[in-house]
Amino acid sequence: MATPEAERRATPAEANSEAQRLLEKLLDSVDPERPAAIYTHDHPDPDSIASAYALQHLLSKRLEIDSVIVHGGTIGRASNRAMVELLGIRLESLRRIDFDGYGTHCLIDTQPGAGNHSLPPDLPVSIAIDHHPRSDEADRAPFLDVRTEYGSTSTMMFYYLKAAGLDLPTKLATALLFGIKSDTRELERETSEADLHAYLEIFPRADLTLLNRIEKPRIPREYFKAFHTALGASLIHARALVSDVGEMENPDLVAELADFLIPLDRVDHVLVMGRHEDRLYLSLRTRQEQDDAGRTIARVVGELGTAGGHGRMAGAQIRLDGEEDGTAREVKRRFLEALEVDPDDEGEPLVRV
Repeated sequence: MATPEAERRATPAEANSEAQRLLEKLLDSVDPERPAAIYTHDHPDPDSIASAYALQHLLSKRLEIDSVIVHGGTIGRASNRAMVELLGIRLESLRRIDFDGYGTHCLIDTQPGAGNHSLPPDLPVSIAIDHHPRSDEADRAPFLDVRTEYGSTSTMMFYYLKAAGLDLPTKLATALLFGIKSDTRELERETSEADLHAYLEIFPRADLTLLNRIEKPRIPREYFKAFHTALGASLIHARALVSDVGEMENPDLVAELADFLIPLDRVDHVLVMGRHEDRLYLSLRTRQEQDDAGRTIARVVGELGTAGGHGRMAGAQIRLDGEEDGTAREVKRRFLEALEVDPDDEGEPLVRV
């Protein structure tokens, strides 16, 4: 029986054909007389940043229009901050954006109705390009390109640039290479032939010295404090690990901690929770290929908030109304029940601190 990941495959020929078929429709969806706004996740990851950077380049070179890349949260991970700084990618805060000042609103690596961006629900989004599962509201975008058979949106954008006949500047190539590497976890996770082909074409055009500096940035002391807290809060329940880190300085931390913890021996599922401002953020990782982390976390979160993901990784967020501890406990209970683990199990501490 095929696993979900075995079904998620795109070939280079298919990728080239789709990009050539859709390119003019994409460009026709842009107001050529006014600047465009390109929106990433609230807390953008490398794939989201690189994809937005690529779309900005496409609009500039093919339509000669200016555009701004916008995010609604923070850039938390040290490597993501290094990416933006070293590659000179300018991102604006959503709070500073006058929506009326832009003729085209684009979502990249996300979609209308997804829970990982803060756009007003009534904002007319013209373009959405993503590789995550389609949301119920995705069709609000007149130009919608959602292809789950790709391991990254950076891959999709590479083929658009190729179809447009555009060369890759070194910094853009470096960004796209990092985007593909990051979202496919070094081409190991949910990687299609199209992803691999794009990676190999981009590789000789990227600045590998710069990429190394991005991937191995200087790390602040607070980072290690957060890991210390997370390890102390980690409880093992059968083959699942749950860690509630409490208050955190940036929402990216839960995903970073989940990635760090999932290799743990005899653990198949990791759920990390943490609070930032008025929200509870969740990150789920699984080692089992037959699992769909997105469906699992959607079942766990239910009516409490918004969730999304695919394959072996997923995330969610829940707006809090003062019931922080109660919400986290309820999420943990639902998570253990979803895995058929006794929700009353106290768990075994990962470490004793």
